[in-house]
Amino acid sequence: MRTVLLGGGVAGLFFANLFDGELLIIEKNDSAGRKLLATGNGRCNFTNLNLKLNNYHSTGGEFYKYALEKYDNQDLISFLNGLGILTTHLPSGRCYPQTLSSKTIRDILLLNSKAKFMYETEVIDIDFENRLLITNKAKIPFDRLIIATGGMSLKGSGSDGKIFEIIKDKHKVTRLSYAITNYKTENPLSKKAKGVRVTAKASLFVDGNLLKESTDDIIFQSYGLTGTAILDLSNHISYALFGKRDIWVSIDLLEDYSEGKLFEIIKNLSKNNPERTIEEILMGFLNKKLIEDILKRVKLKSKTWVKNLRDDDIRKLIKTIKNLRFKIIAINDEENAQVTIGGVDTSLVDDKTFESKIIPALYFIGEVLDVDGDCGGYNIQWAYSSAKACAKNLSRVKRGEFNVKDK
Repeated sequence: MRTVLLGGGVAGLFFANLFDGELLIIEKNDSAGRKLLATGNGRCNFTNLNLKLNNYHSTGGEFYKYALEKYDNQDLISFLNGLGILTTHLPSGRCYPQTLSSKTIRDILLLNSKAKFMYETEVIDIDFENRLLITNKAKIPFDRLIIATGGMSLKGSGSDGKIFEIIKDKHKVTRLSYAITNYKTENPLSKKAKGVRVTAKASLFVDGNLLKESTDDIIFQSYGLTGTAILDLSNHISYALFGKRDIWVSIDLLEDYSEGKLFEIIKNLSKNNPERTIEEILMGFLNKKLIEDILKRVKLKSKTWVKNLRDDDIRKLIKTIKNLRFKIIAINDEENAQVTIGGVDTSLVDDKTFESKIIPALYFIGEVLDVDGDCGGYNIQWAYSSAKACAKNLSRVKRGEFNVKDK
């Protein structure tokens, strides 16, 4: 029985290591795992110690529950350790190879794989009735087909979303968008603040309700916001943009200091340094490139002497520092988004075997499905969990061990 897999990305490479039968992998690039090399800024954040189901999203409910609970983060860590890949993690829970290099994981997955690869081969169409792949090189027959082509994020890596056009008339595809990316705001900071990076708490409010918070790097840009904390909120932001909701991000630039404590500090500094300007006082609080923008938001001139500040002025200034608000209006960078929102409708896919419910011998794994994880290693974890569930099922079928009760 000929098993063919489309896509030599992370899900495909995991499957190639977990499946115990003969496998042909069709890959449009001249090498496998190109997108994997870019993950985690090249360090490969492959899972997270804080793995929870609420880190995942799908319009099909908790389709991901079975695979993630059965083949969880510890299972993935053990799998990599078994291949000789030592692992480490940050206090945040993000897990990486000990080498802090995505190439380590890509190369060892390739080294361990017994699959045959057909590179620079692009699928143009699929004849499901006759089980035939039509590619730019040849017509390739299959008995079982696993689609692991990814979504439409990082198109330069090969996941350009063309598979959705090929299958959409035969298999429902949900609405598509991008996440783990950066966003345009209605009220960005000035060009003077462009590129300033701070560690701060970002809080996401949708229709006035607090949805999620993240404390990490935030980078101010002329278009709006980016940085790890924004990427942590990204999936929720993109879903809210789908619904044309009212979306605000509030940034607390001094999370470790309460408003009361800051008021006390500024009053003492004013008392001891009455001839200093408010700009000079804030130089010890904030990046100098941010001060002018913040003062403009409270309508204070940077050269105002602190001795002339009213208590109300100080309180307004502190509230702005602790609640610097930005209205999110659009995704800024689709081209470099790290994950796709939407994909193959999971209501038409078995959550334990990953076989299509409407086309026999057709399977979907990884990002091509309508499942997306938060920033922090959750999407590579999904690639592994879905690949292992599918591979284990097909291996049992091969050995004649599969029983409907296993489902």
